[in-house]
Amino acid sequence: MIADAAYYLAEKRNFAPGHEQEDWLAAEAEVDALLRKRRGA
Repeated sequence: MIADAAYYLAEKRNFAPGHEQEDWLAAEAEVDALLRKRRGA
C-alpha cells in the first residue's frame, strides 16, 4: 500500500528526482491514517 501511494505521489510531480524519501514518508502517513480510520481509532 505504501509503495503504491508513494508511486502516485511521485507521479503527481512527473517523477522529478530527489523527492523519494519525502514521497515515501508522506505515503506512510497516508496509509497509517487510512488504517487508523478503518479501525475506528
